[in-house]
Amino acid sequence: MRMPSATESMVRTVIMVSVLLAVAAGSGAQGTLTAQVEPSGTVRVSAGGAELAMIELNAHASGWKHVPQASATAQVTDLPNGAGKRITGTLPIGEVGGALSFTQTVKPIAQGLQLEYDVSVAQTVTLNGLQISICLPTARFAGKELLIGQLDRDPEYGSFPQELNPQNSQVWSGAGERVEAARGTPEAVAARLRAATDIIVQDLRQWKHETFEIRFPAIMEGGGREVTPNDRFHLDFTVTFAAAVKLAGQ
Repeated sequence: MRMPSATESMVRTVIMVSVLLAVAAGSGAQGTLTAQVEPSGTVRVSAGGAELAMIELNAHASGWKHVPQASATAQVTDLPNGAGKRITGTLPIGEVGGALSFTQTVKPIAQGLQLEYDVSVAQTVTLNGLQISICLPTARFAGKELLIGQLDRDPEYGSFPQELNPQNSQVWSGAGERVEAARGTPEAVAARLRAATDIIVQDLRQWKHETFEIRFPAIMEGGGREVTPNDRFHLDFTVTFAAAVKLAGQ
C-alpha cells in the first residue's frame, strides 16, 4: 500500500481544517440570536455581537427630512407573564409642537418576533413619509437573494445589488404580503405582513448608510400629506430568522 506523500498529507490536513472551520462557522451562525429593544423602541437583532437586522418606526417631515425612531422619547415596559415588551412614546416631527404618538409591542415567537405599531398625532402635521423599516447590513446581504411574495401571484425573485447604482437606489417596489432575504442561508430574514401592503426595497448607500432598507410605507408622498388627529395607522407583521431569537430581558 502506497503511503501518502508529505504534500498529499498537507492537502488533506488543509481540507480537513477548512471543513471544520466551515462547520464551526455554520454552528455559530445558527446559535441563538438576541433581539434588543432600545429605549426609543428601535429593535436590533444580532448574532454573536454583530447586527443582523434593525427594525424601526420612522418618518419624513416636510422636505423629506428623515426622523429616525432613535430620536423618540419612549417608555419600555414588560408585558404580563413575560410575553414581550410594550413601548409607548412620541416621535418629534420638527414642526412647532408636531409629534407622532405611538404604541408598539414586540413579542417573541418561534425563531422570530411579532411586532405591532399604532400611530396617531395630537395636532395636524404634514409628512412626506411614515413607515416601518427593516434595515439589513450591506456587508451581509449584498448579492443575496430577495423574494417578494404576492397574493394570487407567483413570488418575484431578485437580489440585493453588490454595488450601488447611482441612477436608481430602488431595488424593488410594489404590493406584497411577505419579503424574504437570503433565503436558505444563516442570514435569512423573512417578514410576513398580516395584510398585503406596499413594499419598497432601497439601497441606502445612496445616502451614505451601509444598509438595505425594506420599507412598509403608510405614507410616501412627494407633495406631502396632512395628518390630522382623526387619522390612525396600524401595522402588524412578523419577522423570522434562521435561528431561535431571545428577546433581551425576557
